[in-house]
Amino acid sequence: MKVLKSLNSLYVEGSDSYTFIDSLVSNSINESEYKFSYLLGPDGKVNFWFIFSRQNDLLKIYQSESNLIELKKVLEKYKIRTKCELNIVKEDKFFEIVEKDDFLGVKVIHEPAQHADWYQIEMAYELPSLKIIRLGLLPNEIKWLENFVDFDKGCFIGQEQASRIKFRGNPRRILKTLPNSTQEIVKK
Repeated sequence: MKVLKSLNSLYVEGSDSYTFIDSLVSNSINESEYKFSYLLGPDGKVNFWFIFSRQNDLLKIYQSESNLIELKKVLEKYKIRTKCELNIVKEDKFFEIVEKDDFLGVKVIHEPAQHADWYQIEMAYELPSLKIIRLGLLPNEIKWLENFVDFDKGCFIGQEQASRIKFRGNPRRILKTLPNSTQEIVKK
């Protein structure tokens, strides 16, 4: 178990904020809940991973500032005729990352004595860095498929491809964190 300190969040606010984000991301979210999710591309490949939460018409997406800037650009392209605003906000938030068997969960905690940054969490839990994502990863090539994708949710970008790879076959390669704190996609 590690604690993540997030310094920024992307606020998605407005009457269409929930339906807008829900139609794009791979995981479902309930009121006052925090979860991991992906934003997949139309080809089913992972474009971003993040933690997100929902409070009424305000959705917050947590990731490093550089990832949030890139994510905001992508979301702005999809935000046609929707009533919502996207803003990156400075916000200190601490998340306890809970790993148990094949489950990776997240919950908000108060400021701890020690914490990790996004890079350290990526290395510790074999989550893809933006550099690795650009090489073209499918969701099942990352250890935490069931935690980041809700296959009962319904439509989201890349949903058909994500379902196909889950139900039709095993990945030929998988993301691994090496002892020297680098990541590599290795053949399985």
